[in-house]
Amino acid sequence: MLPSTALAAVNSAEQDPLDSFMWPVYRERFLGDAPVVFDERVIVSAPSFAEDSGQVPIELDASGLEASGEPITDIIAWVDLNPIPRLFHYSPMSHGLAKLSLNIRLEQASAVRVAVKQGGTWHVGGTYIEAEGGGCTTPGIAGADNDWENTFGELQGRLFAHESEQRLRVRLSHPMDSGLIPSLPAFYVQSFELLDQQGQQVAALDIEASVSANPTLGFHMRPSPEGYVIGARDNNGNRFSMGLQP
Repeated sequence: MLPSTALAAVNSAEQDPLDSFMWPVYRERFLGDAPVVFDERVIVSAPSFAEDSGQVPIELDASGLEASGEPITDIIAWVDLNPIPRLFHYSPMSHGLAKLSLNIRLEQASAVRVAVKQGGTWHVGGTYIEAEGGGCTTPGIAGADNDWENTFGELQGRLFAHESEQRLRVRLSHPMDSGLIPSLPAFYVQSFELLDQQGQQVAALDIEASVSANPTLGFHMRPSPEGYVIGARDNNGNRFSMGLQP
């Protein structure tokens, strides 16, 4: 049987709690024909107002779903009113946990959604962020900082070990140009992958140019005694990597 929160969500599966006219569009585009429920266990935390629309921190915590023991296979996030709506597609695979943080861009005030797939059903949570806007169509660091090339590609990170998980904090110096600004072609990081020390991929994250410049990510992972190797690739074929140990 489903928990009471999920049962309530099933009964209102098509009644968007954020009342966005874009919900039917992206429900079909990103989630397809699979069953969908709005679930309070998918928690999306963000500021109620974005003071800097180019750097808006959001955090996902769907660990309440993991308590059932059924694997989570996919996590998708998007912004209803961004010109590039999708934020990321996360595959936790063998080691990733359903907790993730990153900074995003907002073109205007909008609903922000996260959908977590478990057992063939999408569990959806979200929040609404007020914003002055322009985060997707104003020049990034490449246009504002003539020195950005000196730090381009620097990958910094740290691993924080806890009893039940390891938290990885990662920052990659990259302009993340969306291609929406005249004379600035799209130039952004497309993917991150996490490997164990034997080179086996254990989690993967695909992102879009709607993620902020200098992507800063927080992964929550199952403990790996020897730590992890993190790799990244952008749309120009540049590759970046580093190892993190406890």
